[in-house]
Amino acid sequence: MTLANLANLGEFIGGIAVIVSLIYLALQIRQNTKTIRGSTLQQNTDFWGDFFLRLAQPDLANVYTTGIKGRSDISPITFTQFNCLARSMFLGFENQYFQYRNGILDPESYLGYERIIAAQILAFRGFRIYWEQNRSYYSPSFVSHIDTIIERTPEGGALLKEWIAIASQLQDDKIWVFRNICG
Repeated sequence: MTLANLANLGEFIGGIAVIVSLIYLALQIRQNTKTIRGSTLQQNTDFWGDFFLRLAQPDLANVYTTGIKGRSDISPITFTQFNCLARSMFLGFENQYFQYRNGILDPESYLGYERIIAAQILAFRGFRIYWEQNRSYYSPSFVSHIDTIIERTPEGGALLKEWIAIASQLQDDKIWVFRNICG
């Protein structure tokens, strides 16, 4: 075998090594992307889980339920507390929005968060008032995004009404079953 043949063989083997390295790199990037997305989803779940657990505490639950009404007779202390709660929520949501836009947060997961935000936050008058007062503190694209969600979300927070209707229906069904089975 001549020196030229050995050089050609070395070049061929080097080319294959480069291709194998690129395939390995692509696999590592894919795995890293999955890991980052999983970690991001976990961080978002932890944020909202911890946040809503704190809201379940009586003092914060009272602030929340008072603030969402958006009444003019809110006390200065309750206003300050509600404003801080709202700020925390909107910062969390803005973070999720940019994670989603940058491809870090899975679109399906993000849309689930967005539905929760619409039904459990943006449907309430108090959060809409907060938004009008504070929208200039957020990025223009996020402001546009929230405005779009608010436009398509009816005000009023129907979740409690739905709960009562479902609970009443279930209670009526249980009474019917009890009467018809137990006599």
